[in-house]
Amino acid sequence: MAERNPRFQYGYRRSPDQDTLEPARHRIVIVGAGPVGLSLAIDLAQRGVEVVLLDDADRIGEGSRGICYAKRTLEIWDRLGVGDRMVEKGVTWKRGKVFQGADILYEFDLMPEGGHKRPAFINLQQYYVENFLVDRAAQLPAIDLRWRNKVTGLSVLANGVELTVETPDGPYRVAADWLIACDGARSTVRRLLGVEFEGETFEDQFLIADIRMRAQLPTERRFWFDPPFHSGKSALMHQQPDDIWRIDLQLGPAADADAEKQPQNVRPRIEAMLGHDAFDLDWVSVYKFQCRRIARFVHGRVVFCGDSAHQVSPFGARAGRREPRLEAGSGARRRGAGVADRQL
Repeated sequence: MAERNPRFQYGYRRSPDQDTLEPARHRIVIVGAGPVGLSLAIDLAQRGVEVVLLDDADRIGEGSRGICYAKRTLEIWDRLGVGDRMVEKGVTWKRGKVFQGADILYEFDLMPEGGHKRPAFINLQQYYVENFLVDRAAQLPAIDLRWRNKVTGLSVLANGVELTVETPDGPYRVAADWLIACDGARSTVRRLLGVEFEGETFEDQFLIADIRMRAQLPTERRFWFDPPFHSGKSALMHQQPDDIWRIDLQLGPAADADAEKQPQNVRPRIEAMLGHDAFDLDWVSVYKFQCRRIARFVHGRVVFCGDSAHQVSPFGARAGRREPRLEAGSGARRRGAGVADRQL
């Protein structure tokens, strides 16, 4: 399978905090430089609040993962100074079609009136979203973004928290008045505090595949119940920039996730959907819907945000059932991993 999505990699640098005898103290430390953590750090910095932002990786994850961003999210990104860049790169859409078999069951227009600054939705691969946010964060001196800084320990203090952070140069400690956990569905902070999700995991499985092809199709969301090319199941199709298309196919609870991700099994399904084989596979994953959250988002001086706090459904119909949030299978990064449709 071709690995063609852009590679955004960032270098580790040693922080002065690593050379102090006692833990350096900061007002706010954010863990997780995904879309939520980066957006929050930028928002705080623009308000004059200094932020230390820690991420355990030094690159943006593979695959498009999140792709759909709503008008309200774009309005927030306008305020953060990245809205224009998101819209210029993204694929703008507002119309959708729902099919029953081969017949159109329903059509919708998410913005029937004009005069809005931002479109109803854009489709944009998450690696572009994160890269644009990282670029904006680099423009703000109040943000200290530290790559390859992995939180491995957490102590609750009377007036804050103290973290143990692992780096290529070894561990160090840092203290914060407030810790904000934006480190995703597999949150290390949540695990260290012993905070558990409550809710339900659904057994049905779905394949998501990003394919690269040239196609003259309208920029609209297409969803099928029981399509002729995938009998008895559902399917979804979205266009993204750079000739990338997101395909989402229901597999059922008995599917072997590892086997289904193999190119020799993915390609025939997509060929049946498209009616041709003129495409390349760019990224593949398998997910399950989840409908879970922690009971409280604030635990003393620790605040949970985004996927670390809750897993909810993507927007869009899913065959008459409640819609829990999808979570990617192996091979997807933990922050926002495998999220096909996201709103901040």
